[in-house]
Amino acid sequence: MTYCGTGGVKPMFISSVTGVTDKAESAVHNQSPLVVTRGMEVGYDGQAILPAIDIEIGRRAFWAVLGPNGAGKSTFVRTLLGLDRPVRGTVERAPDLRPCYVPQQATLDPIFPVRVLEFVLMGVLERGRLLGPAHRGEIEAAGEALKDVRAADLRGKLLRDLSGGQRQRVLLARALAARANLYVLDEPTAALDVASEREVLELVSALAESRGATVVMITHMVEDGLERADQVLFLDRDHGVALAAPPPEIVKSLALQRLYGPVTAGHKRI
Repeated sequence: MTYCGTGGVKPMFISSVTGVTDKAESAVHNQSPLVVTRGMEVGYDGQAILPAIDIEIGRRAFWAVLGPNGAGKSTFVRTLLGLDRPVRGTVERAPDLRPCYVPQQATLDPIFPVRVLEFVLMGVLERGRLLGPAHRGEIEAAGEALKDVRAADLRGKLLRDLSGGQRQRVLLARALAARANLYVLDEPTAALDVASEREVLELVSALAESRGATVVMITHMVEDGLERADQVLFLDRDHGVALAAPPPEIVKSLALQRLYGPVTAGHKRI
């Protein structure tokens, strides 16, 4: 699944003329969280699989979502984005929310005959215009996104001919081209070698810092997630756990230590 859109809220289009009312509304938006969950329980067929989750995902934040396989991480993300309804509770999304979901590179269809630049252009066109040839400005935006992830030399290659690390960089470029303010990444380092893992994580961190966007990243790289994140959501369906806290606090959780043992928050061993 790939998805960039408005998460069920009214799309916001950038205008060249901004009135006083628009400026006032923008100021309010810039201070309010992007997503707030209140008593949100996620699950299937009306049955919750995790305890209630109460979090505020602010602007320019970096969230790491940790937990074992089958913990409910993907279900949480789908509910957060509005693709699934919560079993109970509510999800409040900012009117100017522009989310973009970035899947694992392994989910891309290797038979799909599309070139890298064309694929990244999908991120530009998804902001509101899906039909017709790309405009010059859109092509330039896609090219700049490829430069930002150090993949400009790949623009003419077929997506299916790229390595795993290259495909993940191209996925990040498409996300950049979408100009979202919330990026949700599903294990962006999955099935990559060590060098590619590090490179992709550095690019993800730059995504949050340089674009002023919020990142919610599902990751199996626990210590790297703790080092980069401002906030951590730890989910464990088997033990009925859903904990949210800053990294220095979450590492003290017995629930997290039971699964991962002693872990590192930042550069300090806890």
